[in-house]
Amino acid sequence: MKSTLVVSSLVLAMLPAVAGAQQPAICERVEFSQDVLARFPDIRKACLDVISKDGQEYAVVKADLVRATARRMTIRVKLPDGTHAEPRAINVKPGFRLNVDGRATPVDEIAVGQEITAYVNVNDPGIALAPAEASDPVEFTPVPAEPEPAPEPVAAAPAEMPKTATQLPLLGAFGVALLALGAGFAFLRRRGTNNN
Repeated sequence: MKSTLVVSSLVLAMLPAVAGAQQPAICERVEFSQDVLARFPDIRKACLDVISKDGQEYAVVKADLVRATARRMTIRVKLPDGTHAEPRAINVKPGFRLNVDGRATPVDEIAVGQEITAYVNVNDPGIALAPAEASDPVEFTPVPAEPEPAPEPVAAAPAEMPKTATQLPLLGAFGVALLALGAGFAFLRRRGTNNN
């Protein structure tokens, strides 16, 4: 009796993990366009849900922020095996707020590596960030056929030598040369007067 209770408890404890590992049925049934599949080959695996917004269907995915500027964010969609898809850029409007862990967060407060929710259009190859409020419109960014290139390392400018040297040593050397020349002429003059 006791062992049956323990086994039942273990099975019940594992059910949420098994359910979480399975793909939602709606993600398996949704018809992604060929263009979307070409640009997001792993979209069916990454899909967590499908929602309808502003007359369009979107696959809901989780992604990590790779980099951000005032008007553009680059994300990498998470895959179930822990890897990430190719980086994709999303245009953002200044002041845009998105939903991060159920909280409206301005774009400039999102940290690199932070997990965010994104929407991939089912019919048209594009991506959008989940807006802060469900009533906010989706700001859709078309996705080009080629993924966002990885950031190139910034080459350091060659170190410039300090400009501490002045013209004084050159002037000093010129003065010494003139003194030596004058001393040479004086020596020759005295020698010439001694010979007479």
